[in-house]
Amino acid sequence: MNQKIVFYLISTVLVFFIGYSYSQFNSEKPEPVIISIDNSDEIDQYKADIANLQMQLDELDNQLISTLDNLKKTSNKLNLSSSKVTVLEDKVSLIQQKHDELESKLTISDSTIQTNDKEIQLLSDELESALIELEINQFELELLEDQL
Repeated sequence: MNQKIVFYLISTVLVFFIGYSYSQFNSEKPEPVIISIDNSDEIDQYKADIANLQMQLDELDNQLISTLDNLKKTSNKLNLSSSKVTVLEDKVSLIQQKHDELESKLTISDSTIQTNDKEIQLLSDELESALIELEINQFELELLEDQL
């Protein structure tokens, strides 16, 4: 077991020694590399895209304003139509009430007419009876005159 420990110890010292000597030979500092990136085309494209999107946004904004204006006009028309409908419903209700009143008057008049028709029929029957009786009396009177 001692041999293993001695072997590991010697290996570790050897690795450190190799690392130290390698670092002594490569002591030069690396030169910085400057890379210039020319992305002006991408920036121009980005600016053009932003301008295009701004124009689209302005156009959509104008459309929105126009649509809101149309919506307001339509809302006003709807309110006006609604008030007209309310007025017409009131007129229809008034006409319906007058119709109901006239219909009840007509029903009363109709019942009065029927009553009068019955009365006329009764009076006609009585008149007819009276005419028959008058004819009979006239006939009897003529017979009496003939006898005299």
